[in-house]
Amino acid sequence: MQAGTRDANCEFRLTMEETARADPEYLWIRQIAEGDRDAFEKLYHAYQARLFRYLYRMVSDTSTAEELTNDVMVAAWKAAASFKGQSKPSTWLFGIAHNKALNELRGKRPQMVEIENAGQVVAAGEGPEAAVSRQSLQQSIQGVLQELSPEHREVVELTFYQGLSYQEIAEIMQCPVNTVKTRMFYARQRLQGALKSKGITGETQ
Repeated sequence: MQAGTRDANCEFRLTMEETARADPEYLWIRQIAEGDRDAFEKLYHAYQARLFRYLYRMVSDTSTAEELTNDVMVAAWKAAASFKGQSKPSTWLFGIAHNKALNELRGKRPQMVEIENAGQVVAAGEGPEAAVSRQSLQQSIQGVLQELSPEHREVVELTFYQGLSYQEIAEIMQCPVNTVKTRMFYARQRLQGALKSKGITGETQ
C-alpha cells in the first residue's frame, strides 16, 4: 500500500515537471510553496496587470482593485502548497480573485467606472480620429457592463478580456459550464442591444 502511494506521488511529480517544461508557471508555484521569493516575483509580474484589470472591472475602484490584487498574490503565496496542478495556474489565481471580488461586492452598491482611470492604451499608429472612436466605444461598453450583474459582468471580463474558456470560467466561478454559457448569452444580448440603441453595431469585444 505504501509502495503504491510512493509510486503515485512519484508519477504526480513527474507529471508536474513535464508540465513545467511547457509552462514555467507550474514550476514557479511549486517553488513558491518552498519559500522561493524569486519565483513569487516572476508569478507576480506575470499576473499583476491581468488580475488588476479583472478586479478593477469587478469593483470599479482603482485603489480597491490594487489592494485586492495584492491580497490575491499574498493568498497565492500562502496557499501555493495546496496547488496540485489539476487546473491551470491562471484558473487557480482567478479563482482566488473571484472570491476576493465577491467578498468586496457584498453589501456594496455598484459604481460607474471612470474611463480616464481605466488605463486604456491607444494602439500604435492609431490616428486621432480612430483613437477618439475607440475610446467612445470603450466608454459605451464600460457603461453597459456596469449595468450588468456582477456575475454577468465577470463572464464577459473573463471571456473577452482574459481569454479564458468556458470550462476555466466554470471552475473559477464554481458553477456548471451551462450556467456560464447562459450568462454569456444574456450578457451579449444586453451589450449588443444597448450599443445598438446608441447607434453602435459590430462585435462587442
